[in-house]
Amino acid sequence: MRTLKGLLLVRKVLRILICPILLVVAIGALCVAVAETWTTLSSAASCYDTPQECKADNAVGLVLGCTKYIGKRPNYYFMGRMQAAAELWKSGKVRCIIVSGDNREKYYNEPADMEESLVELGVPKEHIVRDHAGLCTYDSVYRAKHIFKADKLIIVSQPAHVSRAVTIANYLDIPAEGINAPLHPITISATMRAWVRERGARVSMIYDLLSNRQPTHMGDTIPLPN
Repeated sequence: MRTLKGLLLVRKVLRILICPILLVVAIGALCVAVAETWTTLSSAASCYDTPQECKADNAVGLVLGCTKYIGKRPNYYFMGRMQAAAELWKSGKVRCIIVSGDNREKYYNEPADMEESLVELGVPKEHIVRDHAGLCTYDSVYRAKHIFKADKLIIVSQPAHVSRAVTIANYLDIPAEGINAPLHPITISATMRAWVRERGARVSMIYDLLSNRQPTHMGDTIPLPN
């Protein structure tokens, strides 16, 4: 008898919870679908595989940061972005490059690592500008406009990421194109984690844009080299 009562109680609780759970799932799926559609429609015509396809000239390059190493192994995402950014510079499409990333910790400095790698790949140091407050993609793009006064951008990152960055730039009224950095082989599990993380980032993007969120750090204008 106690077992039967327990089962009836569980069924009753599940019946009460099922509607809110389904509602949350439906809202989540709708947000993901809206973010995906928005990103695709906003960026599809402005992202390219080579610098030569870009329409802009005398633009500002914006390289989005990531860690140089994963554990003790080189991060292929980092390597791909640096290769694409160096090719962008050599194409003559940009007058300078902003390397924007995270520097919240003393011994973790994405902009410094990016600058060092780009110099090794042939980009003149005097045409590289560090943005140490690019804590996320939204902050990097927002600061490129409001702190560095970039009038048009060519953004460098892997395809899914650069599409989101171009979408943000378009909404913030910054003329922008994107360069798809190479996607080096990574494990299936890493690919899945990156896919899930990107879906969440695109939903977060909607909040940032619609709320006109201010970046974590702003400050005085920083002039770019001519």
